[in-house]
Amino acid sequence: MSIIINGAKVISRQNQFSSNELDAIVKERSRRILERFGKVAISEVKDPKLLAILKEVRGYWEDQFRPALTSFSCEAVGGKANAADDAGLMFTLASSGFGLHDDVLDKSSSKHLRNTILGLYGSDSALLVGDLLMFKAWTVVHEMIRKTRKPLKIADIVQVYGRFSVEICEAEFMETLCRRNLEISLEYHMNFKWKAMAEIEACSRIGAIMGDGRTKEINALGEFGRRLGFISRLADDIEDCLNLKGDLVHRIEFESVPLPLLYAAKSSTEKYLTIKHITEKSQISPSDVRKLLGLCFETEAFKYFLQIAKENEEAGVYKLQTLKNSSARNVLFSLIKLSYAHVAELCL
Repeated sequence: MSIIINGAKVISRQNQFSSNELDAIVKERSRRILERFGKVAISEVKDPKLLAILKEVRGYWEDQFRPALTSFSCEAVGGKANAADDAGLMFTLASSGFGLHDDVLDKSSSKHLRNTILGLYGSDSALLVGDLLMFKAWTVVHEMIRKTRKPLKIADIVQVYGRFSVEICEAEFMETLCRRNLEISLEYHMNFKWKAMAEIEACSRIGAIMGDGRTKEINALGEFGRRLGFISRLADDIEDCLNLKGDLVHRIEFESVPLPLLYAAKSSTEKYLTIKHITEKSQISPSDVRKLLGLCFETEAFKYFLQIAKENEEAGVYKLQTLKNSSARNVLFSLIKLSYAHVAELCL
């Protein structure tokens, strides 16, 4: 199986692309959506300061994953590669808006070595611009209606998107109850992360709807997307717990306790009291961070979540096997395989 990138043919080996090949494939597939995102984000906006903020968002928001997943899900059921472009744009606009709101909730003034909109312009601007981007996501539906001869398809898409939007908001609310909270159960914590991945399920499910997939195919890709997203969220928690980007202290102070740390706290009363003492400090020191990490290794917390990631990867691959073999299915196969490989690399 092969796929064309910038005029060159890239051939998969044993139905799987390499990490570098997959990055190039996803980047190429999302390029036109990100170009439209930049234009739609600022369209009809007249206020100079608001335009400046939106251009700032446009400058750093490089969400290649969602539009590519939507497009390849559409193609995997026999649809044309560009048939899901409007849906991909809708997800890109909405996710950027949700991202700005998340920064306010998490008090994230900077991320990935750069200031966020919250850090640059304050919470009022971040919230309002986030609102505007989410409103613009819904206006894309008008473009979808204008183009289609199948209004019932658009009705299905709106229903799916609305249902998953509620689930995402519910997940965000549940997460606020997990801040510095070691009493919360692992099941509750993983449940809100699962709910949060409704967004990724929506991408793959709606992509399949846009490609006129059969009900069985749409449901298979929906579950695939949820599990792919869940593996990604597990990777985020493991990265934060390992403090690879120096975010662990901020995570403990303003976000949910990382899953491996919560697992370690549940392992014994002694470890629970040690972790509780550290996480409740007004100032957590580098030696405290090392102690927390050591407890995660002692309790084999990373091994536990690696197994959960493996179970989700296997279930996602099984769902893909219900689809006809194609280059698009191979891309999706590689996405979940490499997502699990990333978790394994972090844990081992």
